[in-house]
Parts: sequence; structure tokens; C-alpha cells
Amino acid sequence: MQLLQFQSLKEIPNLHHAVTTRDGGISSGEYASLNLAFHVGDEPEKVRENRRILSRELGFEIENLVAAQQVHGDGVRIVSTKNQGSGARDFQSAIPNTDALITDKKNLPLLILVADCAPILLVDPKNQVLAVVHAGWRGALAKIASKTVLKMHSNFGSAPEDILAGIGPCLSTENLEIGFEVAAQIEAVDANAIVSGFEKPHLDLRGLIERDLQSAGIIPQKMETMLFCTKDDARFFSHRGQNGVTGRFGIVAWWA
Repeated sequence: MQLLQFQSLKEIPNLHHAVTTRDGGISSGEYASLNLAFHVGDEPEKVRENRRILSRELGFEIENLVAAQQVHGDGVRIVSTKNQGSGARDFQSAIPNTDALITDKKNLPLLILVADCAPILLVDPKNQVLAVVHAGWRGALAKIASKTVLKMHSNFGSAPEDILAGIGPCLSTENLEIGFEVAAQIEAVDANAIVSGFEKPHLDLRGLIERDLQSAGIIPQKMETMLFCTKDDARFFSHRGQNGVTGRFGIVAWWA
């Protein structure tokens, strides 16, 4: 099983995290092999087994895992022990209408899933608060990253300058073509995110997220961005690269 980590977050005491890849599971076909999502058409028992395999590899209890019913929105949810196991074994029990999860509880692994959108991990080592965030163009446009930082601050006292951010693999600018109407919406928020030189507008999703985090007070030197493109790099699932039929990889993180 191939798992990735953010170098800047590896040494934080009590923090465990991983960015998953396609490698190491039992799913087949378009979902081969470590598909972690129930909602994409894969056999549910295979997804459950993939999650069990991941939990054994990383050393967390599958019964404690918390996942969301992601909707490309800006919903941010505080996760407590009462949410333990929500979405761990099926999609129906996952936390609804949510694209970011925050917790300060121990042994409560949070999972966010992607396949071209950006997975984000935010960590406040001082107060031991972490968040996982799903940000595609809609979520990034809605400023879900900065809204998550603000919620970490308002609910747990996390100072933005103390927060470290990791942005995982997503679509590169070269492969993220968008329509003119979408480009106009994004340009109104961040003109630098729209890249010319192509036949149609292209979006710099990473840059859009990075600047949104900076607007919330995150120090640029405390951001780490993985530059792998999900469409070009065969290690990852890609919605665009596989014409909409594919699995999901993601970020899982928890405090020990």
C-alpha cells in the first residue's frame, strides 16, 4: 500500500495522517483498487474491506472513523465522540451536507474523499485541533478553507498563525478547464486564479485555495502543497481522467 504524508506535519506530536492512493485495496475495474467511497457505484462490501485494510495499515479503529456526505458546498462540522462511526461502514450514516470536519478529540479519525478536487488538512498543534476539507472549484469559490480556519478559531481558539496546512493532490491548472460563466464567478473573487493561454479558461485550484487560506491568516511558510496532478498521475483516482466513473482517495487524520 502506497501512502503519502505531508513532510511538515509528520513530526507533530500525537498527530497521525495519510494521503491515500489507488494502491492496496481489493476493488476492481474503474475502482481498482483502494476505493474508499460508497457513493460511486463500487460494491459496498469491497469498500468496507478497503477501509478495514487502511485502518489496519495505519493503526486506527474502523469503528471510530467519521466521514461526510460531501456536496461541493461550504458546510463545516465540529465532530465529537457522539459522531463516532458516522459514515464508517456506509454512506447513509455519514454526516450530511458537509465538506469539512473539525475535531479536538483523540482517536477520532476524520476522512475526506476526492478524485480531482483538493483534499486539505489543517492542524493546530498548540491546541491539538485538526480539520479535513474537501475543496473543488465550488467549495474553493465559497471559501470553505478559510471558513474552516475561522471555525477552528471561534470554537477552539486556534490562532491562524499557529495552523499548518497541507493541500493534497488535485487537478493541475493544465487539466482544469472551466466554462466562461464559472471563470467569471471565480474571477470576481480571485482574478489570479484564472489562467489564460488556453483555448478556454483554466483554473489554478491550488493557488485559489492557498490565497484563501492566507486571507484567513495562515502563514505561507506553514503551507505545504503536493504538486501531483490527479489526472496525469496514475496513482490517483481522477473523475475527469476516467470520464466520471472512478473511485475516491482521500486524507485521513486523527489525534492519538
